[in-house]
Amino acid sequence: MTADSVSELRYTRAMASLRGLALGDALGSQYFVPVNYPLLKRRELPAGTGAWQWTDDTEMACSV
Repeated sequence: MTADSVSELRYTRAMASLRGLALGDALGSQYFVPVNYPLLKRRELPAGTGAWQWTDDTEMACSV
């Protein structure tokens, strides 16, 4: 394993982590829309009709 392949592996893992964080954060943000509060109490998924939000938490993670 060369230094380049180690760097590439780290980059790949970092990008996968950021994608997972962004996806989870976007899903979680759907429950903080007032119309979806009852769904959170019933532990149900919101309808897939609206656009998922890019949140400030995701933005901060990407900047780090």
